[in-house]
Amino acid sequence: MNDIDPVQLISRWLHITAAAAAVGGAIFMKFALHPASEHLPETERKQLREGVRSRWAKVVMGAITVLIATGLLNFFTIIGRYDLKGTKYHMFFGIKVLVAFGVFALASFLVGRSELGQKLRQKAGTWLTVLVSLALLVILLSNVLKSIDHKPKTTAAPAQSAGNSG
Repeated sequence: MNDIDPVQLISRWLHITAAAAAVGGAIFMKFALHPASEHLPETERKQLREGVRSRWAKVVMGAITVLIATGLLNFFTIIGRYDLKGTKYHMFFGIKVLVAFGVFALASFLVGRSELGQKLRQKAGTWLTVLVSLALLVILLSNVLKSIDHKPKTTAAPAQSAGNSG
């Protein structure tokens, strides 16, 4: 068994925890909070949603920051340790990054104070569906990446010269 790399262990743990918090929160909002708040009087509904938005924005921005930082660390660790030539790793990684940045942008707009964010929140049910769907696609792509054969890079043994008998 290989030794455990504590930096990589903590990085993966932070990455998975940030993703779980962000995606779990989006799923909660889509399937519980948003539908439940539809039955409130308009003033109370707006007050509740604004209170949630302002608090949730901090979690979303923190999760995005952690996901980008740990994602980069994990990527550079993987390409440094494994020979991925001839695999589809980079293709799936590129797709994952593009979809993830779409998730980051949409989540940021949904919790933001901009005019665009306000417009998107008017159709929050629809945009939460898009957000959750894209986030689940990122998780699927993460599992595809994990299942691609990772062959450790080999280091070539130093060649012995024929004239050296000692």
